Amino acid sequence: MPFIPEMHPKMTPVTWEHFKANMPPRSIALDGFVYDPPAFDPRGPHINFDHHRGPPRSSMLCTSTQVLVAVREGLIDMFLPTGDEDVHVWMNDCDPDVGLSWYALEHHWIVRAPVNPALHRLYGYVQDMDRASGLLDVPRDMPIVGQAAWVFEPYWQFRFSGAIDMKDSHAFMGVLRDVTHRVSEFLASRSNKLPIDDRYEVLGCGEEWIMVREIGLHARMKMARRGIRAFVSARQKPDGRWVYTICRKSAYIWWFPVPEICAHLNSNELEEDYFGGGDIVFGNARGNGSTRDPEQITDTINAFLRDNNLRAP
Repeated sequence: MPFIPEMHPKMTPVTWEHFKANMPPRSIALDGFVYDPPAFDPRGPHINFDHHRGPPRSSMLCTSTQVLVAVREGLIDMFLPTGDEDVHVWMNDCDPDVGLSWYALEHHWIVRAPVNPALHRLYGYVQDMDRASGLLDVPRDMPIVGQAAWVFEPYWQFRFSGAIDMKDSHAFMGVLRDVTHRVSEFLASRSNKLPIDDRYEVLGCGEEWIMVREIGLHARMKMARRGIRAFVSARQKPDGRWVYTICRKSAYIWWFPVPEICAHLNSNELEEDYFGGGDIVFGNARGNGSTRDPEQITDTINAFLRDNNLRAP
């Protein structure tokens, strides 16, 4: 198998210079394993695919689309000139973006085809949803909505069950393989379709943002339909700590400055935790979790917005 999965959910993200110096030649980093903007060094070769750091998220392709384009533009010829080389693919998550990235590498001969309507629908849907942090009011009756829900069901079950917080690499790889199989089924017109589940519970709020617990995997679509442009999603881990995802629909929601909010949260976090991300999405899922509950986080964010005179026009 030329592509060797290196799944390390417990590993702290590394810098691009560390990655080049310490990972073997023909190494590929996916979606946050390297906490630096996308980069390529032909001397390894080494490459980092990511859309969290660097330019504004709205101007970047999501990681899986970056990989798809790279495969079509010659990545395989660079990393697998004879087809017998070992290529190490470094990951610390198994979400839809990572799943489609892995699929594009492992099934490069399929995604190389310039015309594949089913593949473009799936990658395009993930691209659009990822770019807006899921805050898109997508028509509920669009077939791709239910089909994509089925393709990525293994990941969402893994996340909502709390099993993801165990950070077991074998479990992460199991999810990745299940998703890969379902992508193949989708492309072969053998996919199922899940009903829309857009439930969420409001845990707190500010003037123009809300704190929620996502119950259904389409919760953010309902929030978008209701005009929510900024939110914090809270999830409690089995050990009692809290995982937060802090989002705004775009950088144009300037009055909810996600990077600055998270820098403030980091400066006040007493535990060994951190918030990382880009210009519109930050989270602490790759840390240990916070001891601060949703009420405390809500109060901290509202105080920050008030102290900096930030409010929607």
